[in-house]
Amino acid sequence: MNYRVNVYVKEVRGRCAMGYRPGVYFTMERYYITDVNEGLCLHALCSMLTLLIPFIKGTFARTLGIRERVM
Repeated sequence: MNYRVNVYVKEVRGRCAMGYRPGVYFTMERYYITDVNEGLCLHALCSMLTLLIPFIKGTFARTLGIRERVM
């Protein structure tokens, strides 16, 4: 079973060549990227692939040792 992963830009440090800003998003489902609202930054995509692949296969972030910090 494949899952849909929605990727949203939370913050941009410095300047993004694609003009990404908070709120820009894309969706990944079954190894296809869809619903790209403002273009796709290949630099950002490459840095996320190690996490996106397990997510679209249904692995939970907690299983990978990732979760939001509670302060």
